[in-house]
Amino acid sequence: MNDMVDTRTTGTGLAKRVRDGFLQDRRELGPAQAADKWFAPLMDRWNGLLSRDEGGFSHEERVTLAVLMTEYLSMRDALILASLHEMGGGELHMLYAKPHSMESAAVVMRELSRAFKDADYQPDTRRGERATALLESVTADAPDGYEAQPMASCAYLLWMADRSTAAAVRALKALALDDDCSLASLVLAASEHGIRPAWTERRRH
Repeated sequence: MNDMVDTRTTGTGLAKRVRDGFLQDRRELGPAQAADKWFAPLMDRWNGLLSRDEGGFSHEERVTLAVLMTEYLSMRDALILASLHEMGGGELHMLYAKPHSMESAAVVMRELSRAFKDADYQPDTRRGERATALLESVTADAPDGYEAQPMASCAYLLWMADRSTAAAVRALKALALDDDCSLASLVLAASEHGIRPAWTERRRH
């Protein structure tokens, strides 16, 4: 049997268990504590893996990430922002545990503004490349219905690395999987209109 089909098939049952377990904990513990239980260990692993050039997630961890970053976009955003540069644990925790707070919204808006407007801001290339590879592995193991968000996250990181063609390819793939994926739409629109990250302005002058 094809290994990819095998992995996707076994991942479907795991994805359901992750989703059901997380939703139950949100009801019983509250959103913040559920996020601490399910996502905080993966966020710690993510930061650790971005700081070295080897190692990766287990199949179970990859499926869990795919589910959580699809069901809760605040967790996807925390992974993306941590991929661009090192962030304090407090800010990251606020992003995924208290996504509707004013402080969390301010962090997201600040980082988006820097990407599009701040020529002095340049993402950490090494972290971005490592994160892209990890997200590709998450996408490969994601069961049906959970591939689009990790794929779109790859697209955004590639766009931030000024690799617009590769970014557009992945954005199109994400939209083919989920035509409502707004992050993929943003990346595709930027790529098609020649909009590049603000940091590339320094390189053009």
